[in-house]
Amino acid sequence: MNRFLLALIACVWLPSAMASPLYHASIPLDNGAQTSQQAAKKQALIAVLTKVSGQREVSDNPAVEQAQQDVDGFISQLGYGESKDQSDGAAQRTLEVGFDSQKIRAVLRQAGLPLWGSPRPAVLVWLVDDRDGDRQIIWEQSGRPVIDQLRDAAAIRGLPVLIPVGDFDDLMAISSSDLWGGFIDPVEQASQRYQPDGIVIGKLTEQGIRWQFFPDTSDMQSDQTRGQANNAQAMIDTIADYYAEQTGVVLDNDDERASLQIAIAGMDNGDDYVDLERTLAGLNALQQVHLAELNDDTLIFDVRLAASQQALINELTANRHIRLMTPQEREARTMAPAEEQDSTMLEDKSETAVSDTDSDKQTTELLFATPALTDSRDADSTDNQRLWFVWTS
Repeated sequence: MNRFLLALIACVWLPSAMASPLYHASIPLDNGAQTSQQAAKKQALIAVLTKVSGQREVSDNPAVEQAQQDVDGFISQLGYGESKDQSDGAAQRTLEVGFDSQKIRAVLRQAGLPLWGSPRPAVLVWLVDDRDGDRQIIWEQSGRPVIDQLRDAAAIRGLPVLIPVGDFDDLMAISSSDLWGGFIDPVEQASQRYQPDGIVIGKLTEQGIRWQFFPDTSDMQSDQTRGQANNAQAMIDTIADYYAEQTGVVLDNDDERASLQIAIAGMDNGDDYVDLERTLAGLNALQQVHLAELNDDTLIFDVRLAASQQALINELTANRHIRLMTPQEREARTMAPAEEQDSTMLEDKSETAVSDTDSDKQTTELLFATPALTDSRDADSTDNQRLWFVWTS
């Protein structure tokens, strides 16, 4: 394996210096009174806990109620801003509140609430309006109120949404009839340029909004759900609930967290290594990662968990490039003669540790140390503590 690629793994990822919107809330102020500001701080805390946990109702949790009483101790940034009132367009003063991510995670642990971390899946939303008798696609720059409503609803849940721009490429790729009919092939082709993780087709009628939701763009033919509601907020809530349930992890309160190995096979080129490193950096189920061994196209990591093994599996396989290895594939690999396995020694040493950052991306520290050669007599016991995955480009 090329040592240049190993150096690339060690260097490509750097934690973001930008403050994460997940830990920030903007709350309208009725007036400048101290009582109003204190109430706004508590509202901001609930808003952030809602986004970070992926749960709609958190305020009745005893740990959350206690945190509200001590809200000032959780704040890392405080300021003022302005926003437009949707009813009349007038400027309204807002309290801008940023919270300490470590302290927010501590509240989640105490409350038994999950952590829905980042990066989060980006959802492309196609909208077609049938309310005026003339079906039209609603583009990003259309100025229609539903676009702002959609964005506001997504911001409340911390869900990244994309709206098609409606340029020449879009106009040539898809029609309102394609969207209204829910025809997968043209929708899939027109969506490729945006590279979304999920796709929604929203159909606006006099009764509200109906939608088709494709949570995984790599499997649109078989994986889709339908729903209807009165407004865009309800549609976004349904989508956010789905992803939060799939990838949210309940953080472990036990200081003695489990350690095990994960092996990821199929790493064929530099782009794969870069993508894998970024994936590991965003996992909330991991507290620490240590690159222990290289065998041909397989990377083997020693890891310490911050949540359950199942939470780790759910987070990893939420990435479209990663799947669990089948028993047959695993057996074929473990039966390969030891002399045919080309174990590469790692000479470079780079150390980091998974820590909370304001970007909500845990700073995954890949510990590059010289790995010991695996004794074949210990293979069975080691394999029992190892989770096997396959990377598919």
